[in-house]
Amino acid sequence: MSQRVDTNLLQELKEFGAIGAEKCINCGNCTAICSLSKEADRFPRHMIRMAQLGMKDELLGSKEIWLCYNCGDCSETCPQGAEPANLMAAARCYAITHYAPLKIGNLFCRRPLLGGLIAALMVLFFGLFIYTERQSMPTETLQLFGFIPYELIHNVGLAAMILVGLLSVATILTMMVRIARVNDLTFNNFFKGGQMNWLKALWDAVVVQALWQKRYREECETPENRKAWIVSKWFVHAATMWGFLGLLFATALNYLLDIIGVKETGAFVPLWYPTRLIGTLSGLLFIYGVSVLLYKRWKSADKAHSNSRPSDYIFLVLLWLSGVTGFIIEIALYLPGAPAWGYWTFIFHVAVSITLLLLLPFTKFAHAIYRIVALYIHALKPVAKQEMTPASTD
Repeated sequence: MSQRVDTNLLQELKEFGAIGAEKCINCGNCTAICSLSKEADRFPRHMIRMAQLGMKDELLGSKEIWLCYNCGDCSETCPQGAEPANLMAAARCYAITHYAPLKIGNLFCRRPLLGGLIAALMVLFFGLFIYTERQSMPTETLQLFGFIPYELIHNVGLAAMILVGLLSVATILTMMVRIARVNDLTFNNFFKGGQMNWLKALWDAVVVQALWQKRYREECETPENRKAWIVSKWFVHAATMWGFLGLLFATALNYLLDIIGVKETGAFVPLWYPTRLIGTLSGLLFIYGVSVLLYKRWKSADKAHSNSRPSDYIFLVLLWLSGVTGFIIEIALYLPGAPAWGYWTFIFHVAVSITLLLLLPFTKFAHAIYRIVALYIHALKPVAKQEMTPASTD
C-alpha cells in the first residue's frame, strides 16, 4: 500500500503540544518501559516514528494513541528528553480535530486561549438565554423549576443531546474508517464472531477496561510506583469517570420517576431518597477526582502533568464548575428559606453543563468516546487476525 508523506506533520504536532519529539533517536526505551505496549502495539516509539516520517494517515488510523493512559513513565525514562508522553497526548488532540465533522477542535487544541474565550461566551449566552425565561423566585423553599420552566431545561438539554449524539456517531465512524483503511480491515471485521465475538469485546472495552480500569490499575501502576489508592492515578481517573456516570444515572432515573408519576418534577425529597443519595455521593466523588487532576496539572506533580497547556485546563475547569455548582445547589435545597444565590447558581450550572455537553466532540472530553472504541477494536484483534489468515490446506 502506497503511503503519502506529510512533511509538516511533526511541526503540526508541536503546535498541539508535542514538545521535544524531534530529539527522539528511536532507541525504543519508551516502548520497553511501557507496560501496556505489546509486540503488536508498539507505542509510543511507533507513534514518534510516524510523526518524524510524516505518516499522517497511519497516525490518525492508529488505535494505539487511545490505548495510552498517559502515566508518564516513558517521559520519565527517556534518555534524550524527547517527552514521548507529550507526543501521545498531542496525537490524541490532533486526531480529535480530524475525526470531528467540524474543525472547532483546532480552537481548543491549537488555539486554546481563543477556545477558552469561546467556551466562556457559550456559558454567557446560555446563561442569558435561560435568564430571560425566569419566573418569580419562590421564597419559602428553593423551587428551581418554579424559577426556570422545566420544559425549557428539558427541551434545550434534549436538543443538545441529539446534536452531540449525531456528531459523536459521525466522529466514531470517521475513526473506524481510518483504522480500517490503515489496517486493511472492513467494517465486517468489527462485528464478527469467533474467538472473541463483538459482544464479548464490547463487555471487555466498556466494563472491564473503561469502567473497572483493569489495564490502568493492574499494568500501569506497578508495585514500584504505586501510591496510596486514594491518590493513585487510576483511582483519581476512575473517580472522575464514576462520579460523572453516577450523576448521569441519577439524573436519568430522576427524570424517569417524574415521567411515571412517582414524584412531581422539582418536588423536595429527603437526602436519603435514592436519586438524591446517588447524585450526592457521585457528585462528591466527581469533584474529588477533577480537583486532584487540576491540582496535579497546576503543580506539575509528575511527568505526565509537567507540560500542561491551556487546552488541558478548559475541559477540566468546565467539569469542575459543573460539579461544584451542582453541589452548591444541593446545599441550597436543604437550607431554610430559599436563598437567592441558589437560583443564580442554578442558571450558571445549567449554562456550564450545556456548554460542556456541546463541546464534548471537540475537547479532550472526546477521549472518553475514542478510547472505548479503540479498546473495543483492540479486543476484537484476535478475530480480525483470524479472519485475515488464510485457511489451512491440510
